[in-house]
Amino acid sequence: MSMFRFIRRLRRDQRGVAAVEFALIAPAFFGLIMSVIDVGRYMWVLNTMQYAIDDSVRAGVIQKLSNADIKKHAVEALRPISSSSVTVAVVSDVNSITVTATSSYQFLFPICAFTDGATINLRTEMPL
Repeated sequence: MSMFRFIRRLRRDQRGVAAVEFALIAPAFFGLIMSVIDVGRYMWVLNTMQYAIDDSVRAGVIQKLSNADIKKHAVEALRPISSSSVTVAVVSDVNSITVTATSSYQFLFPICAFTDGATINLRTEMPL
């Protein structure tokens, strides 16, 4: 009989409910926060790369720089995002200068089970 009384008393006991609810919700909440931070970091890398190649092609057209100098300018601008992982190519012809940048981005927190990274391909072109 005391076993039934113990189970009935245990069912009505509310102590520790908040800790159990937190333990159930916390992984999803912190996963969502990490995903938002990681997507923000991805967008920062994307915008930094785009600004760097835009600025370098603009400098190349205005200052009449060589392809090597334009590439050096872009690599210097990409220093905050580890420019060693970014490939920069400069192509100039009679009418325009084109700068492309390619990088592979690794997410800190996997967004889904099918991908752990993304390839960033950016291109900018400016007429002479």
